[in-house]
Amino acid sequence: MGLSNAISGGIVMFGITYVLFTFAGLTDNIASFSDVSSEISNMENKLVKTSIDVTIVNPPGTDATFSFEIINTNLEKFWEFDKFDVIITYDNNGITYTQTMIYDSTCPPVAGQWCIKTWTNDVLDPGILNEGETISIDVEVDNNLQINRDLIVVVSTPNGIIASATTTV
Repeated sequence: MGLSNAISGGIVMFGITYVLFTFAGLTDNIASFSDVSSEISNMENKLVKTSIDVTIVNPPGTDATFSFEIINTNLEKFWEFDKFDVIITYDNNGITYTQTMIYDSTCPPVAGQWCIKTWTNDVLDPGILNEGETISIDVEVDNNLQINRDLIVVVSTPNGIIASATTTV
């Protein structure tokens, strides 16, 4: 009788241990799923709080260099400007060009680059684009702009929010 109790106790302990290890793996998966859900929620929250406006204030001439402004119209702050996508579409001699510009931290830019020329209302967090603040951008494309043709500026933030502006040269 004592041996059968010991064997049955061992079987029960083995079963309990097996169940615990099985649930431990399941618990790890649940925790991992919870982390992913939290990251998705944080990203959605950032998207809701992100909004920018792009304006071409002064009509550009036919030079390869021109300016435009980016205004932060919502709560999300921006400081990683090298992660912005700036795409310019323009015409030169009847050919349409589309260029993806590269951020340069110093102005004036060279061909294929953009830089921050000036900050407006940069009171809170200098060097960070907060809500209500404006940056003036200088851009230099590879070719001169053609008169009486459209110039299209598209800006995408690091989290994927897109704004654009169009003007006639």
